[in-house]
Amino acid sequence: MHLPNVDQLRSLVTVARSGSISAASDVLHRSQSAISIQIKQLEEQMGVRLLSRHSRGVVLTREGEVVVGYATRVLSLLHELMQISDADLASGTVRFGMTEEYSVGRLPHLLRQFVEMQRTIEIEIVVAETARLEKHLNEGRIDLALGTTQYMSRAPHIRWKTPLLWVANKYLDLDRGKPLPLVLIGEGDRRWGWQVLATLDDAGVTWRQVYSTTTFASVFAAVEAGLGVTYLIGECLRPSLRVLGEADGLPPLPAIEFGLFCRDETPERSVLALVKVLQTALQLPYAAKDADA
Repeated sequence: MHLPNVDQLRSLVTVARSGSISAASDVLHRSQSAISIQIKQLEEQMGVRLLSRHSRGVVLTREGEVVVGYATRVLSLLHELMQISDADLASGTVRFGMTEEYSVGRLPHLLRQFVEMQRTIEIEIVVAETARLEKHLNEGRIDLALGTTQYMSRAPHIRWKTPLLWVANKYLDLDRGKPLPLVLIGEGDRRWGWQVLATLDDAGVTWRQVYSTTTFASVFAAVEAGLGVTYLIGECLRPSLRVLGEADGLPPLPAIEFGLFCRDETPERSVLALVKVLQTALQLPYAAKDADA
């Protein structure tokens, strides 16, 4: 599949916001036919209908809403990068550490895109548990870390919460009359197993361990094979998995607080450039110091 270009994404987002191709034409200063062709090309590339036409304009299809969500994030990231003038481009190597749950999501792809577009910054990536990431920060081996605040002694540059989700193979049928088959992600500072088990016990949900591992690769293999149910953050979701909830007899899970931690109180510009991209790409809250700037 050919990758969409920026003009196609911008046309789709503008049509979605304005409600019609004619209104988008005024905003973009392009003919209606040119915008229609771009959206048609995008639909052919994606293999789905993105817009549904009616007498007063157009509305997004369900697939269109998903694509617009991604397109908006891509355009935001490009806008962030374009704000940096050629004369003020940061440069150097950023040594970035992150926990495994983020390494199996879309973040590595975003980092690759950042390097390709920035070109004056290189990234070295370390994947480890939060406690080890803090040790690396203290020893000066990494410049920036993404980890859980619970196991960091230093204050984060940015903090946010993301809920744990019950997930299973999308074809798995749970028998409510039997103990919940659990795929456990071992023990450790980022595993959250004890919180999950306590939540089940408090809700009176019986469970049994069917699989235990210390790596996310093994978790995905077990869950995608339909062996049982596990708990992940949204960044780990895959098309083969579905989210379970109270309708399936499962209680809500707690939220995990993550943070971006800088080695230095006054980070280098190359580090701050990566922080800003992560803020935009992961839709993180902005630090107070950024808001005041």
